[in-house]
Amino acid sequence: MKAITQWAPLLREARLRAALSQRELASRAGTVQSVVARIERGQTNPTVDTLERLLRATGFDLDVELIPRATPDPLIEAFKRDIDRSLLLRNLDKTPDERLKSLQALNRLADEAHRAGAAARRNQ
Repeated sequence: MKAITQWAPLLREARLRAALSQRELASRAGTVQSVVARIERGQTNPTVDTLERLLRATGFDLDVELIPRATPDPLIEAFKRDIDRSLLLRNLDKTPDERLKSLQALNRLADEAHRAGAAARRNQ
């Protein structure tokens, strides 16, 4: 949703696009010119009803929608704090083929560690 401070330019743009003076808009909307002026200067916060009425008088409708906010995952945020950015930048400098080879080497290392752990458990 637009912040209240953005209603002023929104109303002014609608009025100008409709080629109306503040007085003409006020007359069409059933109010007085000073109300339109105060809203356009950001000196007052119109109710949604008032804003809709003024915008309808300019030939526009107000469309407000709810957009869900992304809630940060604490685990991911903690991970981001601990990331080694220099290592990340070095990896980004690699070609895709170099990155693939690094991942394959890491996979081989993980396999070796898994086998060594299994052997150690067998020998206990």
